[in-house]
Amino acid sequence: MANVTPNRRRPPADPELEKKIEQFGHEAATVPEQRQASLAPELPASKATVGFNFKMTPKDHQRLKELCAREERSIQYMLNKIVWPAVERLQKEAGRT
Repeated sequence: MANVTPNRRRPPADPELEKKIEQFGHEAATVPEQRQASLAPELPASKATVGFNFKMTPKDHQRLKELCAREERSIQYMLNKIVWPAVERLQKEAGRT
């Protein structure tokens, strides 16, 4: 059988790029399977959470990780125990002045 050149709508590119395009076309393009049930329960819309980045130095991060390991708690748990009492204290102070 004769080698047939495919009908292309674009001109041939760089040979290395053509090789990458061909390789990409042969790779599997499947969507990962959806899990049957989520590991974490869905939060109601009224209890949705938001996140943000908390910047710290590598040394401070290491200190926090060591504290969490010593207490056998997560970083989230430890920050909740540190941040929210401080927020409540500052709100009370602001209300008194």
